[in-house]
Amino acid sequence: MEAPVQSYFTVIRRHWILLAAITLIPTLVAVVLVFFILKPVYEGTTKLIFPLQAASSFMRRSLSEMDMSFVGMSRLLDSSSAVYNHVAILESRTIAVRVYNYIKDEKGIDLAETYPEIMRGRDLTEEERTEKVAELMQKRIGVYDANRGVAMVSYLHTDPALAAEISNAYVEQTLAFLNELNRNTQSDLVTFLEARQVEVEDTLHNVESQIEQFKEETGILAVEEQAKQLISSYSEVESIVAQSEIDYQGSLSMARGMEAAGMDMKGYYDWLAAGENPEANPPAPAIEALGDTAIAALRGQLSDLELTRQQTLLWATANNPEVILLDSQIDSVRRELYREFSDYYDASIANLLVETSAYQAQENVAKGILADLDSRLESFPPDERQLVEMERDRSVQEAIYLVITQELEQAKIQELRNEEPFSILDSALVPTKPVRPRKLVVTFGTFLVAFWFGIAVVFLKKDSQFQKRAGNGA
Repeated sequence: MEAPVQSYFTVIRRHWILLAAITLIPTLVAVVLVFFILKPVYEGTTKLIFPLQAASSFMRRSLSEMDMSFVGMSRLLDSSSAVYNHVAILESRTIAVRVYNYIKDEKGIDLAETYPEIMRGRDLTEEERTEKVAELMQKRIGVYDANRGVAMVSYLHTDPALAAEISNAYVEQTLAFLNELNRNTQSDLVTFLEARQVEVEDTLHNVESQIEQFKEETGILAVEEQAKQLISSYSEVESIVAQSEIDYQGSLSMARGMEAAGMDMKGYYDWLAAGENPEANPPAPAIEALGDTAIAALRGQLSDLELTRQQTLLWATANNPEVILLDSQIDSVRRELYREFSDYYDASIANLLVETSAYQAQENVAKGILADLDSRLESFPPDERQLVEMERDRSVQEAIYLVITQELEQAKIQELRNEEPFSILDSALVPTKPVRPRKLVVTFGTFLVAFWFGIAVVFLKKDSQFQKRAGNGA
């Protein structure tokens, strides 16, 4: 038989002092914490527009591999493709270090001094301090892609002015980094092409001098039509080889630039292959990886497992065998996901190897064709053959010079070009209201939890007293 409602109120009325103490003490502690002890945290937010299709092919390739934590990567996996690989850049350690140095050098503010947890380790070296600050910054930067092609770059800090300053600096330094990477890559290519251009010019000048001298000595002023066709074939083959060599050099320069930016993840995958926890943070996957069938299946499996774990935690603790099993399965799928993504992490190296092989194969084919053309020179008389060879050399150098000149002009244009993979819609303004702690929510939440906990304690005490009296009566 259920107890009347009046009896519940009677119990509460008898123990109201205990209930008040259990309710008010935690509530007062929460009030003191959120209003007087905990520092308010502010969020500076910069809004960006991402017209990815407007970016150059180099920019789309260069954005594919950056270092970042799994926390960021898990958010990234559910991001839209329009902003996908830009999130990787913005949340990377590379940009965090750049922003830290920028704020210190340009604004005269050492961000390390604004984080008490770092300042407690005063024996840290400058390099160790920078690493610590970068780790904290990676946790406090967020890129939220609420709408396809539009994103908000936000940064959390206890100083509202710094929150806005750092958010804007992240965007500025990301653009600066991308343009530096572009300029360095194109500069390497320009240096290579200019050296080749000088080399070809000198060779061409020498060949032309030899041809003029030979014509004066022999009186042979031209070659026959068959020889001209032979010379044209030589030129076409050599120009193709020259173009392949330039493409290969461009890829090599880009790979060097990416390696200099800290994108070599060989050590990470060595750990992963050994079945151990990697020392390094995994980089973000290339955008092309999203279309891979195996990766899509693993992403879906990981999402299902994480959802199941969250549902299980509604009724079980983290030490529950079922939760432990799910954690093990999630770790296993993550490892497999990383292994699949590794094909894309090493994409630049793989492409370089493919292009190297293609260049070598093309060079071998070209050598075979040139050997065949050389054999056809045997049918010409000695003097005419010598003139054909010199005319061939001049035509080949002219063809190579044309290819180099065109590529050099294009590389110089790309070197001066400012990449704009995204546009700033709204710069971050100094926030006026903190995002946490949410004082009223914390206060009322603590009050409600404490109140119902107090109710439970009161009735447990009432039951124990009742059982004690029953035992004494027996």
